[in-house]
Amino acid sequence: MKVVVVGAGIIGTSVAYNLAKGGVSVTLLDATDPASGTTSRSFAWVNANNKTPKTYFDLNVSGMQENAALQRELGGEWLYTTGNTIVSEDAGSLEKKVLRLKGWGYKARIISPEEAREVEPGSALSEAFPNAAVAHFSGESWADAPLATRTITDAARSIGAEVRTGAEVVGTEAGKSVALGGGEILAADAIVNAAGPDGAKVARMVGRGLPLDVFPGLIARVSAPPEVLNGLLHTPLVNLRPDGDGYLAIHHETIDERISEEADLDALAEELLKRARKIVPALEGSEVVGLRPGLRPVPGDGYSCVGGLPDLPGYYEALTHSGVTLGPLVGRLLAAEVLTGAPDPLLAPFRPDRF
Repeated sequence: MKVVVVGAGIIGTSVAYNLAKGGVSVTLLDATDPASGTTSRSFAWVNANNKTPKTYFDLNVSGMQENAALQRELGGEWLYTTGNTIVSEDAGSLEKKVLRLKGWGYKARIISPEEAREVEPGSALSEAFPNAAVAHFSGESWADAPLATRTITDAARSIGAEVRTGAEVVGTEAGKSVALGGGEILAADAIVNAAGPDGAKVARMVGRGLPLDVFPGLIARVSAPPEVLNGLLHTPLVNLRPDGDGYLAIHHETIDERISEEADLDALAEELLKRARKIVPALEGSEVVGLRPGLRPVPGDGYSCVGGLPDLPGYYEALTHSGVTLGPLVGRLLAAEVLTGAPDPLLAPFRPDRF
């Protein structure tokens, strides 16, 4: 069996790795290097915090567990279970969420200002948000998503997968072939569309209309004193997390909403840093050292789109928001479906044929 996987982000590489483990001939294609697209531009918050309904929550919890299992399997260190602190000026909504998550068996609790200072002693949460509520989620993680993807890619290659970069897909025929720029045709018994923001474009090549929204986002990497932040921190002004020794990654959706072709990304990053200094005073002498603008694909109803389509034998989709949380899990479950023809029940609400 020959399978072509289009897209070498964390989802596509995970699919390729699991297919290679299953003994099929796998070719992983991308126009750029593995993890150089959306995966490297993600905040990489591994969680099920805001995921509803229960079926989507369960999928994301399984994704959290799969990340940890895959790190144990492959070795390396890309997943950091530091916990996550959320600050909200809507105390009622935060308390309601914590109750829901606790009822579903998730590690979640409201904490006092004193406990918040213990969790993040380098922060000034009480000063910045004197009337806010704070919750802590100790089981949540952040990931070095590019390192994870490169590790998975190397593992796939070591067991026989072919990884081809600089490969532009210009056409596909479901269950038969993939055409590349330059005229090369690859035979393929199955095609997996893991093309992220280009997923709708690849779908059109097989005559499939896929509703896929693509949103711009910006992560700024900033210098920081050592150990100034213990874990993830989400606030009304800015979201922060560690990003390796001496650095933080910062982001906020209110900045993302201002991104356009005319936007000054450097100025937006400086605004993120200015906000971050209000939360972490030790960042006063810090600088922006890198920008990670990206495009985030979200299927039309906001939920994952994973599996094959009855009307298009040999064609599969692996497209989702929260790709870092779900990538390793989607890779294993979709590979099993390609190999056996049997969809996993966990994916039943998220099948592509609902569109």
